[in-house]
Amino acid sequence: MTEFAAYGWHGARMARIAKRAGTAHGTVYVYFSDKDDLLAAVYEDVGAEFRAVAEAMPPLEPGAAGFSAIREWITGVCAALQRHGAVFQALTEALSDEEDSRAGRAALRDQGRALAAWADRIRAAGASGFDPMIAALCIYALIEGSNRSVLRGELILSEEELVDGLSEYVHRSVFGAGAGV
Repeated sequence: MTEFAAYGWHGARMARIAKRAGTAHGTVYVYFSDKDDLLAAVYEDVGAEFRAVAEAMPPLEPGAAGFSAIREWITGVCAALQRHGAVFQALTEALSDEEDSRAGRAALRDQGRALAAWADRIRAAGASGFDPMIAALCIYALIEGSNRSVLRGELILSEEELVDGLSEYVHRSVFGAGAGV
């Protein structure tokens, strides 16, 4: 993760990873066939944590109690994205190359499951006037993108400001501006 954080997907080198791990360069290849194989192994743990947090979206309800539940959930999602931002960024870069990335495929499967779960919550809330899957995708893009921007230093917000803004957006996007937060 340190190598991906420092150099990104394209700049990360297996030789430096081996050096950081205190092992010979060739030894890394005993365990991992290439950089994507290593990223896939790292993502197994990161992905399991993120799946648990992302798929734990609470039932969406109007009012202060509903907002509070969303805020608590978004706090966990943001914490996971910030903690593992280097891995998520490496996955994004690997996928942008349109390579046959094992790690990227796993991440896309997880994203699809999270989006389906979120769309189910949006649908169950009875919100009308928009497609729940499109709404879920917009919410995912906003949460992931804003966390990436904060991690890179492109968006200067405290953790509380980030969570409050995202929570309000999600709540209002489902229930409207007059939902009573």
